[in-house]
Amino acid sequence: MKRDLLIFQGAMILFVVALLTLAGNYIYKREMLHSRMGYITELQRQLAHSFEVKIRSVDDSLEILASSREVKDCLYGGAGEIKIYREQAVRDLFDTYEKIHTDYLNMILVSVDGESYISNDLYRPVHESFYGEQWFLQAIQNGSSYRFDSGLRNLQSWKHYDSDSYISIARTVYENGRALGVLMIDVSLEEFKEAYQNLETDTENFFFLMDDSGEIILSPVNKIVYRVNPKWFIGEEGILVASIDSKNYKFVFNRFRDNKLLIVGAYDMDKESVIPLRMTQISIVMAAVCFVAAMIWSVCFLLEITKPLTKLSYLMQSASEGNLDVRFKEESRDDIRILGDAFNKMVEKLKRLMEMMRLEQKQKREAELMVMQEQIKPHFLYNTLDMIAWMARKHSATDIVHLVETMSEFFRISLSKGREKIPLKEELKMIQAYLEIQSMRYKDIFSYEIFCSPGIRDEMVLRMCLQPLVENCLYHGIKESDNPHARIQILAEEVLGGMCIQIRDNGCEMDDTVMEHLNSCLAANNWDDWHGGFGVKNVGRRLWHSFAKGSGLHYSKDEQGFTVATLLILKEE
Repeated sequence: MKRDLLIFQGAMILFVVALLTLAGNYIYKREMLHSRMGYITELQRQLAHSFEVKIRSVDDSLEILASSREVKDCLYGGAGEIKIYREQAVRDLFDTYEKIHTDYLNMILVSVDGESYISNDLYRPVHESFYGEQWFLQAIQNGSSYRFDSGLRNLQSWKHYDSDSYISIARTVYENGRALGVLMIDVSLEEFKEAYQNLETDTENFFFLMDDSGEIILSPVNKIVYRVNPKWFIGEEGILVASIDSKNYKFVFNRFRDNKLLIVGAYDMDKESVIPLRMTQISIVMAAVCFVAAMIWSVCFLLEITKPLTKLSYLMQSASEGNLDVRFKEESRDDIRILGDAFNKMVEKLKRLMEMMRLEQKQKREAELMVMQEQIKPHFLYNTLDMIAWMARKHSATDIVHLVETMSEFFRISLSKGREKIPLKEELKMIQAYLEIQSMRYKDIFSYEIFCSPGIRDEMVLRMCLQPLVENCLYHGIKESDNPHARIQILAEEVLGGMCIQIRDNGCEMDDTVMEHLNSCLAANNWDDWHGGFGVKNVGRRLWHSFAKGSGLHYSKDEQGFTVATLLILKEE
């Protein structure tokens, strides 16, 4: 058995390892490029979105500045101290924005005539009109301009920034539809360069940024970047393969900013075959290591489980031969111990069942004997009561006749030929006979009334389910009370799914603590802590086991001082 299990286990492990290795490499080779391209495309989308957000933020700043009162007052001009004050207000505004936006390198405001200007860090080397500047002309003509290239301009910074380290964004200042001047901000590109470098490190390729005219805006130092043909990139985004210097490159591109800018990612396709090959080699080594480790583990595992399994098999054989005193007590793994515990529980349950069967057979024989004995009693009781009634009529004792006939009716229904369930009308008729007898015995101490809805008179109830409760009302409520208007009320009504029977009395009230304890026992059908009478306990148990879930008995008090026992009897759906 051990050898067969070991061979089977080894074959299964070898098959699984080989299958997973081959399938894993195939799936990896097939899905790697798709996942890689998706990852690169998403990175480029995020970078393009970040670039778009940055430009939009600068546009918002320019819009706020262009609508500010300080800028418009300065462009309107003035003389003397007013002009100086207005120019200083604009410089202060520029300084405030520089402190908030650390990437705003330069800010300049130029009047519409192209002659006068105000800046925080820029100056004009040659005193010529700004109408010779491309960014100024575009802003005047179009309302705004964007310069992503490093073209020459008649502006220099005292801080000497590199021409490829920023982009320039300009906006025209209007007042009532008339151009007053142009605002321009030079925005640093260092954070985008850093983002490009991080992307290149993460994806083992390089990225570059191109405008709609094919000019390279941002790019790493790479010999193939400027050999890329802008005409290759057709559409808003895509993937293409092109050859540069006898090497194949895959380009992933995305357009943004109304197709004015293009971000391109490129990587060497020769590296594509290196990673899968390396992965295959690693997978083979790992598969071999896993196979050896799995075989060693299988041998140890088999040795660990065969001993307790053999012991358990022996105990099962012994139990099958009739020895139910055997138990599994070996120290073993959790799964074997679970089997052992299940075996112990099974043997213990079988032993209890056999004992219960012997006890039930004994009780059944005793019950059959008692039934045979009790069959004689009802006939004798009825004959005796008929004889007493005949003798009472002979002597004209009408009250004795009524009492005997009522008692005979009570016993006839209470016995009901041994039936467990009887119609509700029969049960109420028996209760009426019982109360009639008691009213003869205890004259003038209580009155009673019984009401039943016609629709439920023929519904089946447990025989003798009301008499113990009515008896409790009489002996524990009425007799212990000095109420001269004591009453017992029995109300049976139809409810959704069954019927509700209430037994009410206004005698001595039940103690709240006793009532709470009694209701808890009735609700859980748990009578271990109950030390009261047997009648309520018997009725509660019979209701619990004889009708649908939710049926039962519950005690309460109402505002009129009545103690109420409520029987809820529900039908099975």
